[in-house]
Amino acid sequence: MKSTKCLQCGFVGWSDAEYCKACGALLGQGARTEPESQRKGLAIVSLVLGIISFFTFGLLGVGAIMGIILAAIAMSRVKHEPRKYGGRGMAIAGLVLSITSLATVVPVGIIAAIAVPNLLAARMAANEGSAIHSLRTIYSAELTYQGQFGKYAMLQELGAQNLIDQKLASGVKNGYRFTVDLTSSNGEGFAVSGVPTEYRSSGRRSFYVDETLVIHAADNQGGPSSTLDAPLEATPVRQNMPPRYRANDDL
Repeated sequence: MKSTKCLQCGFVGWSDAEYCKACGALLGQGARTEPESQRKGLAIVSLVLGIISFFTFGLLGVGAIMGIILAAIAMSRVKHEPRKYGGRGMAIAGLVLSITSLATVVPVGIIAAIAVPNLLAARMAANEGSAIHSLRTIYSAELTYQGQFGKYAMLQELGAQNLIDQKLASGVKNGYRFTVDLTSSNGEGFAVSGVPTEYRSSGRRSFYVDETLVIHAADNQGGPSSTLDAPLEATPVRQNMPPRYRANDDL
């Protein structure tokens, strides 16, 4: 129901009243009829969604689409019922922001689709390179330990002698898990295995090396490598190398 404002005292009452309830003045000619308050809730929501979507790349597209739909509904209501609904400017602003944020989703998605696999591949390549270096480090440490104590050692023993860093001595470093097995009861041989901690995430290939310094590598679906896998080209560490291996120039 519409309201009427008294020109004498300013009291606002119902428009069907003949006299002002405050001062008793006659209502009618010259009285001002105030319009009903306009509803702007939908336009405000569309504007808020547009602002949020603009700074969050469209909330993965869902927020931007919802903002566009609500803005369109709000503008349609304003057009057909202007006395009841308002906020056309806010709805337009929300529509523009939502469309702009939605337009950024496509190029960002394309860039992410290209960049993420490349970053993952680069990370795995770096981890595999680090794993090969760690195997050679363990090999050199084993030769030094064997020269001092006459036998090969486990990772913890190499770490205790500060022949390898403590992170490598723990068995896990840069996405790879390393284990040492002594291949004879008197400690005359050893085998080092390196496998990715998370296959296809931290690495693909597994690695293996023994006292011959021939590093073997293969994609074994996260399983360990062995001498059955193809060898990598390796430069032997001849310093402190036992005589029976030092003469083998093919390693």
